[in-house]
Amino acid sequence: MMMPPPPSGAENHGPMPARPPITGVILAGGLSRRLGQDKASLKLGGKALAQWVAQALAPLVSHLWLITNHPLEHLSLGLPLITDLKPYQGPAGGLATALFFARTPWVLAAAADNPFLAPPLLAALIRRAAAGNPAAVVCRSPGGMEPFPGLYSVRLLSHLTAFLKMDRRPTRFLEVCRPRVIPLEEVTRLDPPGRTFFNLNTPEDLAQAEAWLAAETGNNER
Repeated sequence: MMMPPPPSGAENHGPMPARPPITGVILAGGLSRRLGQDKASLKLGGKALAQWVAQALAPLVSHLWLITNHPLEHLSLGLPLITDLKPYQGPAGGLATALFFARTPWVLAAAADNPFLAPPLLAALIRRAAAGNPAAVVCRSPGGMEPFPGLYSVRLLSHLTAFLKMDRRPTRFLEVCRPRVIPLEEVTRLDPPGRTFFNLNTPEDLAQAEAWLAAETGNNER
């Protein structure tokens, strides 16, 4: 099992920006049958999907890990890797692994196949945790409550471990832990394009994502 690196300390030179005590985790995904290749290392605009997610999470967390069942395949991503405690339990199992290893009160979890995370929405998840000490904070999309990206307290570890003995669906776990939910109206305001919850699952999804990037590049050049 690949373990997380120790917290940075005296080896750093110069002042470091203060970051909240949150562990960011990228859930590498499963077998990717519909896409036909590993999602975390799949290139979008010349950059691996996991690196798109890491770019969004990194400014908001004190540690950042990729949770994977295939660490050797993901070494080239340049991210700290942790293998699942129990492999092939899906994203809920990856979250349980993150809660087990985290040495911070909170885990900010996102899926590797969500490359368009909106930073203002991620920041809103963190702000919601500051009041009332909820067990978790998630968003509501037009499709309902979204488990990822989501902020989870490490207090949930025992509850999630018990849940995984009966079910593996993250949406069902939300019914158990009763998270604080950012309403759809606020989600829409913080993420106007509405792409945070876009899952890249098929070749058609990849083509759509590339088209969005090309359009954004064209707008920036103009």
